[in-house]
Amino acid sequence: MEPLKEMYSREWVLGLGNQIAKVDSKINPLTFQKQVLASPWKEMELKERINRLSEVLVENWHGPLSKIYPKLFQLIETLRCYGVSDFNFPYIFLNDVVTKSGLDDFDTSMKVLEKLTVFSSAEFAIRFFYREHFDKTLKQMHDWSKHKEPMVRRLASEGSRPMLPWGIGIPEIKKNPEIHMSIIETLWDDKNEIVRRSAANHLNDISKLNPELVLEFCKSKFGKSKELDKNLKHSLRTLLKKGNTKALSFFSYDTKWKPKRIKFEVLNKIVKMGSSLEFTVSIKQTPKDKTKVRIEYKIGFMLANGSYGYKVFQLGERNLLPNEEVAISKKHSFVPITTRVYYPGLHTISILLNGNEYKSQKFELKRG
Repeated sequence: MEPLKEMYSREWVLGLGNQIAKVDSKINPLTFQKQVLASPWKEMELKERINRLSEVLVENWHGPLSKIYPKLFQLIETLRCYGVSDFNFPYIFLNDVVTKSGLDDFDTSMKVLEKLTVFSSAEFAIRFFYREHFDKTLKQMHDWSKHKEPMVRRLASEGSRPMLPWGIGIPEIKKNPEIHMSIIETLWDDKNEIVRRSAANHLNDISKLNPELVLEFCKSKFGKSKELDKNLKHSLRTLLKKGNTKALSFFSYDTKWKPKRIKFEVLNKIVKMGSSLEFTVSIKQTPKDKTKVRIEYKIGFMLANGSYGYKVFQLGERNLLPNEEVAISKKHSFVPITTRVYYPGLHTISILLNGNEYKSQKFELKRG
């Protein structure tokens, strides 16, 4: 699979230059392409390429944000007319133009980000304003949580997450994750699914820092609808994977239940990178019980320093009747991915049932 950074191809950059030239005739598309693709473009990772695109725009559009933003707005409308849809990730660099030219002009920057975030999310850009103007940004996010436009409401939740992937860290938020709970209270049952999903991800972040806060928030929210209960489950996913008894009880998982019998077999004890670990598990229910069972597996990944990092994966959920037996076969891929580095050596795998761990086994990962 091609790395995400390759979405910025030579053709794409030239196409962007053509659209910018419609807004600003002083910009030559081929010159713009040359500026963007200048060395060391080929070695740049995704975030570096995003930064390069915004840098080139700022270099071409001199001046403070108050002079630049009309061109940004015009460019968005030009792109829309060209067929580019809203909420479009490749154009996220437009928000970085705001952080580079408007950090000292808070009011103008908020006006611009409010519009840009509909076209391509400003979740990363807003964090620079948290860092420089914390109190004013906090107030702005509370205001945006009640905005008529769903993507602006999403920004209020997504941009304020304590542990936003790729986003710069904001120590004040990590130390006080409860600071945005009134925003989450407003958005957790928003009419828009994308907004609700963001609120759930925000709650999941908080659960890693203050589990009791999230458990207390969620316990009174169940039962409004199946859809919202599903979002609450997403909010509690880290606590569920950790086997948190209270979180499991919200979904009627009996943590004291034990199977009559469990068989777990790893079919290949030696796995080459690029291939898959294969295993089977069968679970036999007790003669009298009828039990809702959450079935997971946990892999202990060998790290570079010789220690282990653990990650839990779901195998599914079953309502087991008395004496019922369920059998599952699974392949876990060790094809390299951008979000995880694999190291050769002994790894572990175990089965989790309603948060309880069973049958740990070892396997060896080798270079292909």
